[in-house]
Amino acid sequence: LLRRETDLICIRIRSMASVDYQKLEDGESGGAIAAPPFALAKLDNDKEGLLKGLTDVEVAELVKKYGLNEVPEEKEPLWKMFLKQFTGPMQIMIECAALLCFLIHNWPDFTIIMVLLLTNGTLGFFEEKSAQASVDALKAGLEKKMPVKRNGKFDSIPVVQVVPGDILFMRGGDIVPADCYWLEGDPCQVDEAALTGESLPVKVPRKDDHGKQFSGRQMWSGSILKVGECQAVVSHTGVNTMIGEAAKAIQDASGKDIGVFEGKIIEAAQVLILITVVVVSFLFYFMYVVQKVEITEVLEMSLSLVIASVPVALPMVMKVTLSIGAKEMSDEGGIVTHLTALEEIASMKVLCSDKTGTLTTAQMTVYYDDTAKAYNGYSREQVLEFASLASNEANKDDPIDSAVLRAYAKMKGTSNVDDAVDKRKSIYSLDKDGFIGFNPIVKRTCAAVTAKDGTKWFCSKGMVDVILKTNPEDEGKQWTVENYDAMSKEAHKADADLGVSGFKTLGVAVSKNQGPMQFAGILPIMDPPRHDTKETIRKIKDAQVAVKMITGDHHNIGKELARQIDLGTDIRTPDCLQPPGDARDLIVLKADGFAKVKPLDKHEVVQVLQDKGLVVGMTGDGVNDAPALAKAQIGIAVHGATDAAKSAGDIVLTKDGLSPIYTAIQISRRIFKRLKSYVIYRICITVQVVFFLAALAIFYNLRFKALYIILLALFHDLQIVTIAYDHQVAGAKPETPTVLGLLLTSYSMGVLMFVQTMVSLQYGHLFMSDEFDAAFRHSMGDSSAGTEMDKYLETTIFLQISNSSAILIFSARTVSFFFSTFPAWQLSFSTALGQVLINIWCLVAPTGLVDKLLPMDVLKVWIYDICWLLFLDLVKMSASGLWEKYKPATIDRNPALQAKDRNSRRMSNNLRPSYMLAQAGGGELGNRVTDLPEGSRNSLRLSRTFKKP
Repeated sequence: LLRRETDLICIRIRSMASVDYQKLEDGESGGAIAAPPFALAKLDNDKEGLLKGLTDVEVAELVKKYGLNEVPEEKEPLWKMFLKQFTGPMQIMIECAALLCFLIHNWPDFTIIMVLLLTNGTLGFFEEKSAQASVDALKAGLEKKMPVKRNGKFDSIPVVQVVPGDILFMRGGDIVPADCYWLEGDPCQVDEAALTGESLPVKVPRKDDHGKQFSGRQMWSGSILKVGECQAVVSHTGVNTMIGEAAKAIQDASGKDIGVFEGKIIEAAQVLILITVVVVSFLFYFMYVVQKVEITEVLEMSLSLVIASVPVALPMVMKVTLSIGAKEMSDEGGIVTHLTALEEIASMKVLCSDKTGTLTTAQMTVYYDDTAKAYNGYSREQVLEFASLASNEANKDDPIDSAVLRAYAKMKGTSNVDDAVDKRKSIYSLDKDGFIGFNPIVKRTCAAVTAKDGTKWFCSKGMVDVILKTNPEDEGKQWTVENYDAMSKEAHKADADLGVSGFKTLGVAVSKNQGPMQFAGILPIMDPPRHDTKETIRKIKDAQVAVKMITGDHHNIGKELARQIDLGTDIRTPDCLQPPGDARDLIVLKADGFAKVKPLDKHEVVQVLQDKGLVVGMTGDGVNDAPALAKAQIGIAVHGATDAAKSAGDIVLTKDGLSPIYTAIQISRRIFKRLKSYVIYRICITVQVVFFLAALAIFYNLRFKALYIILLALFHDLQIVTIAYDHQVAGAKPETPTVLGLLLTSYSMGVLMFVQTMVSLQYGHLFMSDEFDAAFRHSMGDSSAGTEMDKYLETTIFLQISNSSAILIFSARTVSFFFSTFPAWQLSFSTALGQVLINIWCLVAPTGLVDKLLPMDVLKVWIYDICWLLFLDLVKMSASGLWEKYKPATIDRNPALQAKDRNSRRMSNNLRPSYMLAQAGGGELGNRVTDLPEGSRNSLRLSRTFKKP
């Protein structure tokens, strides 16, 4: 995606754009780039011929000549992907340990370390390979399409099938799919920032650059059409485009983001390693300087401790857990383009939602019955016909144009829009360059047509205010309707009535035979809420996530929709965002939404919420939403979003509505709990082993076989990977990871496990077998000082640490007793399999690395560890309760959630009595209440004024 390109790529492309970009037709490319199938002179001499487009036969020939419109992707070789698994800092530490074992000829330890290293590397390799396959599949699901003229008609086809000579129809928000030349349509604004570094959009068409004919009409592949609609002819595709030459740099430029979860986990791991280094340093000094132990033995023990403290499985656990979450999200209608977004959503406290297409169906219905308004002698049917003339039948993706044409087809009794348009074309013909498409600046569409009887009509549709009187600064055709003062008052009154009832409105004006513009009427449009919007918002609120609607729509419409879906009716307008200050920030926090906003207003709202320490999610679908999507921690491009919004988003929804977002919240919170379980588990066993070995050397002057530590690391890392599949219940509130909270719980449990091991060493002879008792007495004798403990005792302690560490995961994964919930079968199976192998090894002792234990001692070790697991649960719950009681209140507090009833009747900053009375005609407003539908009366009563007598 263009959004993720690095400065290196931009510099590379800017350097290409700054020079004279030569193609074959310039005569200097040496045949490296194929020439287009048409002469550039035809842009002036034969524009009508080019606008006819291509036939299927011509396309097939051009595909053979130019290929598909794609840049071949150079994927990383498998051997390089495999070697990369051994280059991380944790892997390097293990490799250093293996190198030391090799140098001192400690072959058993060397073998085990290499098995550990190769196992993690091999699993990481296959997981990354699988993830790459998943990404390829997801990219296929994001295949972009665009209207292309084939066989005389516009059809939506994948952009990869575009060939030179094709005629494209593009609108604001589209990413230009190939190098092309503007042919006809609106004056456009094109964002070339990703290509040239130019921060401001360029106008197309514009004056040609000196010595470069037609350069003013050129649009580069990869640029973003910000404003306007146009038809363009493709000149170059795929590797022959300007950006195609930088394809390799683009492929190498993707970075790796670190999410909030992973960041906190890494911080906790760093604290753990730091503490371990301190202990190891002290132990190194004590053993080498005080006890005069040989340097090779001290180094081997020290490196074993470091290996035990390094969370080798962390990258694998993160990768597997997030990959499983992404797969689950794709099944529920959301494609995760940045895996870190799955981490962030668990901490999300505010969701800023777009209205149209997200909260509503985006399937608008235009009404031309009694609800519509007609003026100046025109009928409602004529008003709809004028609106249809100002609609572009080629732009089938535009919701307003599509709704108008569907209503027109219904009025004409045709089975589809195409038949209705054909019937209309038999009566009206579009003048040359007579259609002016919609863009966010002029906010209207216009069409100049000639009727069959020779009458000239100029029709326009758009916002009522703009249709009544245009803005002289918007560069479009200007007018003020006839009898403006009286017409404006009547139209605004009707507009307010319809707005309170939840209708959008579409103003229509016409001019006959170049006469004055007349306001023909108002067409009401209803975009109803989705059937599941109300329930989904309730669920998201119950999950302690505030929902705010941010829409560019009319204030009244936004307020009425918010009432229908129980969002809350405190809908504000952008004037409350100025001036900055505490009062402004409080309004943003407490408001249920904002209406009539512009792109910068959306960005401002997100900025204010983030400045308050909140994790913000933002949904959007248009190019104007891209800045806010990029600003929010979680940018969500809704179903049907433009290419620019998809590029800016972290998650692309493939289903309508908000329900996939609620699913993502649940998935992310479950992921958080799985990762938290891993951190607690890993810190606990590290504290247990490190403290035990230090105490053994300092207080008993005994050694513990380094090989056992490596074996523990090997088995535990293999077992813990399956935590990614564990059953977890999503938390009831946003998860805010804190290093202090993680360390408090894990160190409390880790210290208790250290005590557990020390008790089994010191007092195990009281309840274990005679063999254990004899081994203990032998190890505690003066003759054993400075040596390894007795092998039977050592094997028993190894088994005790292994069993207690393995079953610890069943405690770490819950907030209550370990038996309160059932783990996933994958986790249970991997834990059971690992411990069965270790216990059999200790019972049989086939290699001589361990001493053969008595079955009764193995059984007693199990009973002992399970009993201590209950104590561990009590300590865990006590530590968690202590943290919940004394942790900073700001961690869980969500200032965006209001304490008072969100459904109470509140007034927003603009929907006040004086405002409504001015819009609706003063005292007549009260008389119109009974004329409204029952469901709309409550909204209208909010605006009434009751003066004290």
